[in-house]
Amino acid sequence: MKNIKTIFIAFSILIGLQALYSQDYTLNPKKSLLTWTGKAAFNSYSLTGTIQSEKGTLSIDENVISDLKIMIDMKSLDHENKDLKKHLRSKDFFEVKTYPTSEFLIQDSSIPANNTTTLSGMLTIKNKTNNEKIPVTIQQSKSEVIITFEYSIDRTKYGINHNSPSIFKRLKENAIADDFILKGKLVFNP
Repeated sequence: MKNIKTIFIAFSILIGLQALYSQDYTLNPKKSLLTWTGKAAFNSYSLTGTIQSEKGTLSIDENVISDLKIMIDMKSLDHENKDLKKHLRSKDFFEVKTYPTSEFLIQDSSIPANNTTTLSGMLTIKNKTNNEKIPVTIQQSKSEVIITFEYSIDRTKYGINHNSPSIFKRLKENAIADDFILKGKLVFNP
């Protein structure tokens, strides 16, 4: 009986310590910012626009990100050129009527060194999922956690092949680089 009591006390202490070192956060979409940059394949021409994070959750256990889920509102894909915005939202690119959200779900993280780490997780765009390893910088205070990153994504892995030089070998003048850059500042609050 004494052993059971000791085990119960030890277990209770462990649960209490875990709660003490574990913190859950919710994405603040109004403070967060995501930008995308697409480039021509064979010259320096590029375009940059915005896209909105819809919702997200973050858990940190003993300074390590243990859980992270981000939903991106693909219908918010924006650019000042209305024709380009319409084209990016079409079947040629992100097909936002059929696939209104994209998602990143963490699978692994390491202890940050100098506030940087790599988040390994599954990125889903247009119902196609691939593992991505995204280097991030983390700033943490009592009131918020800020995750910043700049990452190159190969759009062809997600079935976005329009004017891709790796798919359409003879394409030169109107070729669009396979990779696009997603740059972000994600702000989470307790």
